[in-house]
Amino acid sequence: MSAAPGSVQAKIPYEGLTQTGLAWLGGNTYSATLELSDVNYSLAPSEIQAGVIEKYARFLNSHLAGTHVQIQLINQVLDKKTLARGVALAMRGDGVDDWRSEYNNLISSRLATGRNNCVSRKYVTLTVEADGVEEAKTTLSRMVATASAALREIEGCQARQLNGGERLSLMTYFLRPDAPRFDYAQLLASNLTTKDVVAPLSLDVGRDHVDAGGRLWQSLVLRDFPAFISDQLLAELADLPLDMAVSIHIAPLSQKKGLDLVKAQIAGMDIQRGNEQRRLLKQGLSSDLMPHELQASFEEATELRTQLERSNEKLFRTTIVIAVGADSEGELAGRVERVKTLAAKHSCNLETLRYMQLDGLGATLPLGVCRLPVFRTLTTGALAVMVPFTTAELMEDDGDFYGVNARSKNLIVADRRRGMNANGFILGTTGSGKSQFAKFSMLQTFLRRPTDELLIIDPDREYVTLASVVGANRVIVSASSPDSINPLEINKLEGAESIQEKCGVALSLLEVLLGGEGGLSASERSIIDRCVARLYRDYLNTDGAVSPTLTDLYDALSRETDGEGRELARGLELYASGSASGFARATSIDRNNRVTVFDTADLSRDVQTFGMMVVLEEIWGRIKTNRARGIRTWVYVDEFHTLFSNPHAAAYFEAMYKRVRKWGASMTGITQNIEELLANKAARLMLSNSDGLFLLNQQATDGAALADLLKLSGEQAAFFTNQAPGKGLLRLGGVLLPFDNTMPSSSRLYELFSTKFEDKEA
Repeated sequence: MSAAPGSVQAKIPYEGLTQTGLAWLGGNTYSATLELSDVNYSLAPSEIQAGVIEKYARFLNSHLAGTHVQIQLINQVLDKKTLARGVALAMRGDGVDDWRSEYNNLISSRLATGRNNCVSRKYVTLTVEADGVEEAKTTLSRMVATASAALREIEGCQARQLNGGERLSLMTYFLRPDAPRFDYAQLLASNLTTKDVVAPLSLDVGRDHVDAGGRLWQSLVLRDFPAFISDQLLAELADLPLDMAVSIHIAPLSQKKGLDLVKAQIAGMDIQRGNEQRRLLKQGLSSDLMPHELQASFEEATELRTQLERSNEKLFRTTIVIAVGADSEGELAGRVERVKTLAAKHSCNLETLRYMQLDGLGATLPLGVCRLPVFRTLTTGALAVMVPFTTAELMEDDGDFYGVNARSKNLIVADRRRGMNANGFILGTTGSGKSQFAKFSMLQTFLRRPTDELLIIDPDREYVTLASVVGANRVIVSASSPDSINPLEINKLEGAESIQEKCGVALSLLEVLLGGEGGLSASERSIIDRCVARLYRDYLNTDGAVSPTLTDLYDALSRETDGEGRELARGLELYASGSASGFARATSIDRNNRVTVFDTADLSRDVQTFGMMVVLEEIWGRIKTNRARGIRTWVYVDEFHTLFSNPHAAAYFEAMYKRVRKWGASMTGITQNIEELLANKAARLMLSNSDGLFLLNQQATDGAALADLLKLSGEQAAFFTNQAPGKGLLRLGGVLLPFDNTMPSSSRLYELFSTKFEDKEA
């Protein structure tokens, strides 16, 4: 059903939009829109930027003559109160709402200062002509796949096609910002069209602007710009904290048509040059006095002809439109002037589209429509320099707050569960804010996700205060502790299939205790495996039996008839019944608390690795139990580099690190000993394959080594080298962002997290 002529709906330049995202623009023209993830172009070194431009040029050249491409950069200023509510923690009445209030106050204070509520998004709209909807679907599907593949060549860039609801939501930004959430099911049950949903109550078109239901938009066109435009123009426009959209419409010309066009221009200039030469000759003047602009244009055109004949350069009919939004005419005039001034700084001239504002707004909507009679012919190279990429952002629903983007000042809100794996590392020197960062992450998980379980290994007794706040169960892990964890405990519900796995665990543990530098011999391993397996089978087959302990294993080894078995028993005696027998008792800890802190500060050096492995085995058991209950587990291992001092402990941790993703868990390693970490091959592999990396201040040598391992540029490494506490670089899901997670020292959160001696004394 077409809109009535003269109605608001009729002024919106499309006819229909399917739920899958296919737009019918009228006649035989159709379009689809892709959303692009941003790339840290502005932070990249010059050689990386050159590579981005080259790959972007290939994307431009991938479009055939007869198609139309609209590349958009849309700035949207978000209401700070609405944004704060989206990130805030809801009160739950569980006794810790005061800490949720502290968190919400921190978010509000971050939003209260600076430009941190303006997001910049990038889109590409592809338009084709087709004989019917089915042909349009096929053609656009192929074009979307080709464009997505070309854009993926640009490191960090992902392209995703928008569905109908998402395209409509994007259009409401321009036409009806207060529109309710759109639902196609409701549309099908009514007589409304999608245009009824996005259309404002009124659309008044003036000489210099359009009034869309009280929202004013002024469209400008880029008429004059230098032959070599700066790649910073779009980046600086994206930095302006105002509602604005930049649309670059391009129509590729065929190689032949482009070459014919240039040849015609050269022929025309040849005639002009001939006329000028004759005029100068009549006046008795030298041909050297030929007008400079004419000669320069002729040389530029002949060079372009050579490029088109000998390279992959193409020509594109290009129209660049900038729409600026505001709530009043005075505000609009000020914003337009800011945009014009910025463009003039790059030798670009923006002109208001007088009496063409409706077509200007139409060219701004993400539809792939441009009816403006203003264009300029640009080469691939000239167009590719205007890359739309600026600085990546992270703002994910139901995510945790990781500070603000050090470049854009926008909030960084991310959900680690969305990545390929939720594992991560928090690395930083003493005093870098590493502990504060880790504790803030733990507290947010506790407050935001009321069913998730947190398990924390605390070697330096740093988490006592946090444990008290969240009501955690603190388990003192040592050979003489009243808290006991049975390393040989087996879950009877898992049945006989778990025996093989538990035998392997027992061998690893005893390798640490009894193996020495040379490790256990093959015969010793066989004896231990046989005894442990027998203990487990007896336990599983005996009603009312208790899980085997190290004491039971000691007794079993003592009963062995060969000398090796009894020798192993003598070695185990210290841990079974001697002064280090704290690990030989049945498990006594409470496993029903959401948060457990394993305090390993009292572990003596001779059982430190063994004790850590016992804790890890307990954690692994909890992960398996939680998965069966449908509960996610978050594991934090502080000073985790200590696990790599023993090859068996390192192997155990590495295997566990790889497996937890499939079991609904994530592990986060925390350490300041970067050099020791990087010296271990397994640790380096885990670092490079983790989705979440939080790099706070590093020593210059460690920073260089990390940059080399993670393939970071010097500019990127600078964000975690010689930085103030709380500042650094994070990588989440492939996105690299410089962050600032500092807190005011007057904040209760700061007091809770601080490990400074002076703060504790105060």
